[in-house]
This record gives sequence, C-alpha cells and structure tokens, in this order.
Amino acid sequence: MSSLSERGESFATATVVQTTGSTTGRIGFKILISHEGSVLEGNLGGGCSESVVVEQALEAIKEGKPRTMSVLLEEEERGGIGANCGGSMEIYIEPFIQKDQLVVFGGGGERSIAGPLVQFAKMLNFDVAVVDPGASPQMYPEADRVIPEFPDKAKDQLKFGRNTFVVIVTKHKYDEPALRAVLGLDVSYIGLVSSFHRASALFKELAEKEGAREDDLRKIHVPIGLDIGAQSYEEIALSIVAEIIKTQRGGSGRSISEYKGVYSGNQVAPSSQLPPSKRAQEG
Repeated sequence: MSSLSERGESFATATVVQTTGSTTGRIGFKILISHEGSVLEGNLGGGCSESVVVEQALEAIKEGKPRTMSVLLEEEERGGIGANCGGSMEIYIEPFIQKDQLVVFGGGGERSIAGPLVQFAKMLNFDVAVVDPGASPQMYPEADRVIPEFPDKAKDQLKFGRNTFVVIVTKHKYDEPALRAVLGLDVSYIGLVSSFHRASALFKELAEKEGAREDDLRKIHVPIGLDIGAQSYEEIALSIVAEIIKTQRGGSGRSISEYKGVYSGNQVAPSSQLPPSKRAQEG
C-alpha cells in the first residue's frame, strides 16, 4: 500500500469480516485493489468472489466512501455468483483516495497568473504547493506550502505521483530548470505558460543539449489552458484549471449546449416541455 500512496494512486482493500455456512474464504482474508481494477495482493478464497468484489471496490473508490457487501456462494439461478459452496461472506470495502496535488512553479504572487491559479485550485480542494525562489507565504496565502527554492532543490521536497498536476508559470525566469525538474515524471498533467514559438525553441534546446525525449516533451500542454478567450490573469488561471479538470475527469471541452442542447438535435422541444429552470432562463 505504501508504494501506491507514494505514487499518488487511489486504491481499496476488501476484507472478509463475516462468514455463514460453507465458504471458500475465511474471516480476515483480504485483497488489495488498484484504481484500475487489478487485484495486487491477497485473496478472498476464489476468483468468482473477487471479480464481484472488484466491481464494488471501483465504485467505492469513485464515491470515496466505504461499503459492506454480501457475497452469496450459490449458483446464479439462486441469486449467487456462480459458486456452489452454499454459504455467504460479508466483505468490508475501504477506499483510500489520494488528494489531488497542484504544484505551481510560479512567480509574482497574487499579481500574476500564479496567484488566482492557487486560489481556484484551493476552491477545488487541491493540495497546493508553490515553488518560487523569491516567494514568501504571504505572497500565496491560500497555498498549503510555499517553497522559496529553485526547481532543482525544491523537487526533493515534493512527492510527485499520478495525483499530481504541474503548472509552470515563472514569467520565463525559470522555465527551463522547472521543465528539467519534472520531465519524465509519472504525473497526470504538466502545463507551461508560454507562447508557441518560445516553447518550440525551448523544447529544441532541451532535446539537443539535455537529451530530453520527444515523448516526454509531447506530454506538456503548451500553450496552456482551454480556449475561452481569456485575457486577464484571473481568466487565464481559470482556463488552466478548466484544462486540468478536463484531464482529470474527461470531457471534450466543448459547450455542452452544442451537443446536448435543446436545439442541437433534429427535434426541437417546445418551451412548455422544458424543465422549470430552462423556462426561467428563456423568460
């Protein structure tokens, strides 16, 4: 479990807490389930019961809440899972959810993109760390940690995993060292605030002089953010957070009304058939 936590991956355990009648598993039997649905360790006494439990474990991870389930070791015709032991087991499933982490390599405090970016991320319950050589906690009051170090030194003070999202917004002062610090890490997102032309030149230099792999460079989101016509620091920060959520949750980034709207299909619903909230908007 410790290795999963260090990598920032969510997981669940499933433990037999009660048995009735003849069962393949015994009280205390346990399995460790990854967020992808793989049984990493342990056993519950048989593959049939484990496959059913894994489904419930994935739901528990998704909801972030523990649950108890009953596994009936009978034939399917009798409401069981296809086994013929005749007994039943109570399984306690406990999810372990890793909190998402945003690491901002930033500069400028609240009067920059970094400032509102930290604020938005905290609203979304991210654990936020700011790496900024000239920073103080007062410059980023909402941040969980402010590390006033250069990227290469700060890297050792942070844990990067699949729950980590990285944004580099250094006003080009530390773009290169920040990229060197995070390139190749197994994180969910790396974004760089930069123009296309500046980033292209920087990537070329990293590839030629530092030996950076093209596959790693291709994973960097640059220019950063969703296209919402953002202009102010706050708007740009919002577009970055929106792209992070898109990466995190999935989605097209399109306006939902374009493909699920009342007038997006062949049939047009009269106003009288719309939900009250929609009628209110039209009124």
